[in-house]
Amino acid sequence: MALIADGLMISAALAAALYCYVLSRKINNLMRLDTGLGGAISALSLQVDEIETSVRAATKASGASLQELVDITSRAEIAAGRLELLMVSVYERGKTPKKVEMRNPKSSSDEAVTSKDILNEAQEPLLSAIEAEKNAATRVDLLNALQKVMTAVK
Repeated sequence: MALIADGLMISAALAAALYCYVLSRKINNLMRLDTGLGGAISALSLQVDEIETSVRAATKASGASLQELVDITSRAEIAAGRLELLMVSVYERGKTPKKVEMRNPKSSSDEAVTSKDILNEAQEPLLSAIEAEKNAATRVDLLNALQKVMTAVK
């Protein structure tokens, strides 16, 4: 009986050794960098690096495009305000133009005068000239055009 028990014990130990050997080979195959799980991980790591690089480049390109779009939009708003003022002046062509005096807002001649300063100084006389207009539709058009020009300049 002891001999049978020893035989079963030896066969169980051989089976465990064979099982460990098979597991060791599978783990070694997974750890190989060229074909196993290690290779898959290294390939994915390279792809992640490439994607990060392309995302950075796309972000820079979109930032430049956004700034260019903002510049173009502001120029278009200024042009739209000028066109509206021109259309109003064409509409009012038969009437005598109202005189709006634009004087230098700075008293000394050595200081620089900007277009904002001139427009801010001219805003009040323009508003009073618009209020003096009898036609309500023309008044609304002039106010809208003045507002767009002031917004574009500021």
